[in-house]
Amino acid sequence: MKIRKMKYAHWFLSVYNLLFGKIKPKESLKVDYSFKSIVVYSTTALGDFMFNTPTMRALRQRYPDAHITLVAGTVNYAMVKDYACFDEVIFWNNKFRDMMQTVRKLRKHKPELAVILHGHLPYDILSAALAGCQYILRDNYLTLPKELDSWVISCSLNFSGHLIQRKLNLMQFLGGDTTKIEMEIPCSFEKLAKPVGRVRIGFNMGASTRERCWPVSHFTELAKELLALHGDNCDIVIIGSQADHDLADSLLAELNDERLQRVVNYVGKTSLPQLLSVIDSLDVLVTGDTGPLHLAVALKVPTVSLFVTVNPKFTGPYQDRELHHVIDLSGCSDDTLDEYPEQPLSIIPVAQVYSALVTIGVISAATQIGGSNAANPHVTIEQ
Repeated sequence: MKIRKMKYAHWFLSVYNLLFGKIKPKESLKVDYSFKSIVVYSTTALGDFMFNTPTMRALRQRYPDAHITLVAGTVNYAMVKDYACFDEVIFWNNKFRDMMQTVRKLRKHKPELAVILHGHLPYDILSAALAGCQYILRDNYLTLPKELDSWVISCSLNFSGHLIQRKLNLMQFLGGDTTKIEMEIPCSFEKLAKPVGRVRIGFNMGASTRERCWPVSHFTELAKELLALHGDNCDIVIIGSQADHDLADSLLAELNDERLQRVVNYVGKTSLPQLLSVIDSLDVLVTGDTGPLHLAVALKVPTVSLFVTVNPKFTGPYQDRELHHVIDLSGCSDDTLDEYPEQPLSIIPVAQVYSALVTIGVISAATQIGGSNAANPHVTIEQ
């Protein structure tokens, strides 16, 4: 069905561009062209949006006087609605039925260039063409059918590296800077006061899919060990969305009243700006590969991140690497992972995460946890 949609989109674009469209041949784009109106697409998840912020900044620096419109996903509304990089922000749910409403808004500023950093095929390309764009740059995750690829400019598929750099490399078509990799926070947020003499260790227990979650039992064991060995100066701070309530409740149910006093539960209780405030107040965040990891990296908060199903080379911390420990099991054999088909991150032992917290320096090395999980020959920690 997806391939059929893309073929229909190519047929439509061929007819539309012949009669009404403005898309020019790819080879006519020159790096010194001075665009006056630009539209940027980033309509997917929170982590994806954060990866796009270095390119957004580079685009604004390249065209300081242009009117630049952002088309963003509704899920990120609270964080991006006032993003200073853009003159206007339009929110779209990526649905075909709402596409023309977005197109009408875009047409008001007569965009000449579309930069699609994250979007949904083929509607992102269609909307950019219908809005009147002359050139469409697109970060292609997969090989597009030859026909649809003819409408966009992309160098993505020839690059094997971090997603941030891959997107930045699109700027080479525009004469922009491709070197400044730091993510930026698109909104203001309140700074929270940190308790004096206490270490705040964040747990992000959820993710977009179950396979990217470290098991509740592992988080629970780590919480018990931290509070038993460092409870006098350690607090556990749990973050997550409404969908993560069951995960947090399962952990809390395993703690006695004394230990519960050392746990702060923000799951399902924060807007995106409030979540930024909480993450910013942490001394370290323990998390899988998900949006809050990338917020923490942008905020320069140390992290211990857990990877099994994806390679951190592409989506792990890319800036300030000295602040972050990556536990990387993405190279494990299938035989090793067969034992945990639903939650591959189960293979990462609690002791390994505890050791990473010691290495970072947020807790003392005086006491090490033991047990059967204390060693795992398959696990490596990258710094």
